[in-house]
Amino acid sequence: MFSNLPSSLLIIIASFLSFKEAARTCILSKQWLDIWREAANIDFDENNFVKLDESEENQKVQREVFINFARQFIENHSQQVIETLGLRCSKPGIFPVDMQNIVMFATSRNVRGLRLDFSDPAWREDEIMNHEAGFELPSHVYEHGQALESLKLFSCRFDASKFTNFSAIKSLSLGWININIGSIVVILESCPLLESLRLKKCWNLEHFEVSRPGLRLQNLVLDKCDFRDEWLFIEGPKFQFFKYSGKVGQFHLENQREMVEAELDFGMQSEFEEVGVFLYDLLQELFAARILTVCSVFLQIIPSGDEPLGLQAPLNVRNLILKTALHSNEYWGIKFMLRSCPRLEMLTIDIGPARIFPDYEPPYPFDPEKFWSRNFQVELSVTTTLRVVNVKGFKGTRNELYVLRYLLHFGRAMEELNLYVSNEGGDNGENREFYMGRAQKVLGFYKASRNVCMSVL
Repeated sequence: MFSNLPSSLLIIIASFLSFKEAARTCILSKQWLDIWREAANIDFDENNFVKLDESEENQKVQREVFINFARQFIENHSQQVIETLGLRCSKPGIFPVDMQNIVMFATSRNVRGLRLDFSDPAWREDEIMNHEAGFELPSHVYEHGQALESLKLFSCRFDASKFTNFSAIKSLSLGWININIGSIVVILESCPLLESLRLKKCWNLEHFEVSRPGLRLQNLVLDKCDFRDEWLFIEGPKFQFFKYSGKVGQFHLENQREMVEAELDFGMQSEFEEVGVFLYDLLQELFAARILTVCSVFLQIIPSGDEPLGLQAPLNVRNLILKTALHSNEYWGIKFMLRSCPRLEMLTIDIGPARIFPDYEPPYPFDPEKFWSRNFQVELSVTTTLRVVNVKGFKGTRNELYVLRYLLHFGRAMEELNLYVSNEGGDNGENREFYMGRAQKVLGFYKASRNVCMSVL
């Protein structure tokens, strides 16, 4: 089908593929043999060469092969313009000249998207330990930065005062770096078109504050950053997407009426504290979000505030995702969320490991065995609006069956129940086949809705 197409058109076709997929086209025919070498989207990723489970000596040889591959590629690349370039190398100090040459190759081709990741895959995200940056952003990146629309810097030092040349940037990701709030303010002032800001594992931040009027910022991600004070203040930007992963703190997000999706992960919280009032206030400020993801820690803490049963002002959430262990510590929090989302249409219960607090204190005494069967007031969302329930990581534990029996018994509007069975082995030899057997029990539960279709996947 492609045999009569000119090489120039094949290069355009290959540009719509990832770098790895484009390289695979060389096996299609002789005509495709070198097309991928003219790719406009380039990704030099040592993870495609270096195997972490092998010896350090083998990794050293594999890393040399990786660098030689990158050298040959940029030497033979003839296109004058490239769209994106990604470089991932965990030992940049061993190849400083090559790192400089690869980045210079990108800037000389007026690259629009530049991703530089010098973090080590051995670094753990849940550790507080900070790591020295492996590389410094070369000066020619600032000098030729006018073409950049997307920039990612992981474990890469930079000078925020030189971001004035990055006036066209719309997306910025910074990670594994020492940075202060003053530098963040300078960056926001220097990048007037910035729409997406992501900070991952950054440290030395006193707090986080954005209060500059006129910003176009729509997406904000704060992922496991080390704040001296867990305090976040947003005034001005109208977010569409907000993600926070860290400890519970004080949040102020003013006038977020355009919010579409929010994700809250407090897995870094090491102790159970009655700080539900902070989460209560945060939820109220995220009222407009249609998609909301919360974690197990959130579910355990949220009922500890002044209103343990639910928000007084309802949320606009249509799709609620619970990252949960379905432990009894989370029961009151699950009820809280179901009651606070009266327009809920889809509920996803994503079951997995979670931080369960041994010193957890429920808002009221309760019997976990009877919690879902007692005649509590059933939530409006369960009886009238909930249409789809997805359970990921289903194993058919007692707690899972309690919750599912409750939802089916009162879910008069339910149309779908999808059980995605776990592939993990159990402590007592349970396997996927065993869990599939447990799923058959759910098929026999009483269903308030005659239209519900149940799938076991």
